[in-house]
Amino acid sequence: MGYINRFLLFVFALAVALAALGAIVLCLPVIPVPEILNETAFVLSRWETMAGAALVFLLGVHLAACAVTCGSTDGAQEKAKKESEAVVVRGAGGEVRVATSAVSGLAERAALKVYGVETVDAKVESRRVAKGEGAEPSSAVVVGLAIGLGGGQNVAQVSDAVRTAVSEQMNEVLGLADYTIDISISEIASRDAAKKSRVS
Repeated sequence: MGYINRFLLFVFALAVALAALGAIVLCLPVIPVPEILNETAFVLSRWETMAGAALVFLLGVHLAACAVTCGSTDGAQEKAKKESEAVVVRGAGGEVRVATSAVSGLAERAALKVYGVETVDAKVESRRVAKGEGAEPSSAVVVGLAIGLGGGQNVAQVSDAVRTAVSEQMNEVLGLADYTIDISISEIASRDAAKKSRVS
């Protein structure tokens, strides 16, 4: 529910509360009955009363519609968010949802096994796509890897080795066919740092 609808709900609830308070006052023997009837007849003869009643009615209908539609919209958004945060793997018994954090960990472990890779930061994005009309939707996965290399390593060779290692895990463990691996080099250590680490 947006800010405008919340404000309208506040005004509507305040108006209903004031009307209830007025009904309580009328029920108490505080104001004589003839005066109440006279004031009621005067109020009911005014066009402002009809306009206010129509406004309150329309506001109530609007808020009731929001209560019905906003709830279903929020549920759909929550479901879409959950689906976007999981990789859908289709097995013989049906769909299996794998958290993107689990896929990120799998990719990071596979990349760290490659010689020359010092650090890996993996980010996985998943979205559901339908290949054709009538086809069941599947996950299109994008694996982003930010890699820190050791000193003296060839960027192209290490990147190819990382891509191969991660692809093997995506195929063997998850059984995914539709995925993309984006590799970026975040850091390259100096040769001196590599020599010191070998000596120590």
